[in-house]
Amino acid sequence: MNYPHRLEKELHSEFLKQGRIDPITGELIEEGHTIVICAACKSAFFIESWEYLGEIHCNQAETLTDIPKPKKLFLEAKPLEYLPFLFKKGNQDVDNTIHSLSENAITGILVLIFMTLLTFLAILVGSLTSPLVALMFVIGLIGATAYYLNKKKSTTFLNRKINPNRATHIALDMKKQGITIKKKTDKRTFNFDDIKEINYFIEYVAHTGRGDYNMCALSLQFVSFKNKTKNRTKTTTYYTLLDVNEIPYWSEFLEQLPYSLKVLNIK
Repeated sequence: MNYPHRLEKELHSEFLKQGRIDPITGELIEEGHTIVICAACKSAFFIESWEYLGEIHCNQAETLTDIPKPKKLFLEAKPLEYLPFLFKKGNQDVDNTIHSLSENAITGILVLIFMTLLTFLAILVGSLTSPLVALMFVIGLIGATAYYLNKKKSTTFLNRKINPNRATHIALDMKKQGITIKKKTDKRTFNFDDIKEINYFIEYVAHTGRGDYNMCALSLQFVSFKNKTKNRTKTTTYYTLLDVNEIPYWSEFLEQLPYSLKVLNIK
C-alpha cells in the first residue's frame, strides 16, 4: 500500500538534511517533493519513480506510513553483532569481469586440448573403419562436449562464493560510535564523525535459466575523511551476495545509523 509524503521544511528538516537521492532519476530529494519510502530497504522514491517501478521494490509493495524520526544511539557496551553476510573488499563488477575473462580463457584452453585429442582419436577411428564414421564420431563428441560445458559453465557472480577465510565482517559499534570492519584478527572502526557519507546499492540477480530474482548483490562504499581538517577523503568499497530474505538485516543496519550521517542509495 502507498503512503505518500509531501516534504515540508519544518516537519521533515532532519530527513531533508540527509540529502537523499531518488534511485531512479538520480535527482536530489528536496522540500516540496512527494515521496514514498520502501518498507524493506528504506530507500526514498519520488512518487513518479515508485509508479514507474510498478509500485514494487524489494519484491514487496509496502511503503512506510511515516518518515523515520531521528534516533539516539545507545552507548551500551554490548558484543558486536556483525551482519550475517560475508563481504569482500573491492568492486564486484571488476571482479566479475576478471572472473569471466579467466573462466573463458581456461575454457578455451580445455577445448583446444580436447580438440587436439579428438583429432587423434578421429584419425584412429577412421583408419580402423572409414572417414564417414570418423566424421560422425567427431560431430557426436563435439555436440556432447558443448552441451556439458553449457550446463556447467559459471555465468554469473551468483555462482561464486566469498571465501570465509578471506571475508570481511561489518558491524555497528555503539560503544565506539562507529562502524567496525573486521578481517581475520584485524579490526578497524570508522567513527561516525570521520565518515563523510555511505553509498550503497542493491542489484537483483536472476538465477540462470530460472528467471527468479531471489538473490541480490549489495555494494557498499565508505567515504571517510583522511585528516582532521576534512579536506581530503578516501573511498573504501565492499560487496556481498545475499538472499532477498536477508534484506531486513540490511534495513535494520541502516535504521540504526545516526540521522546526521549521510547515507545514499546510489542506484
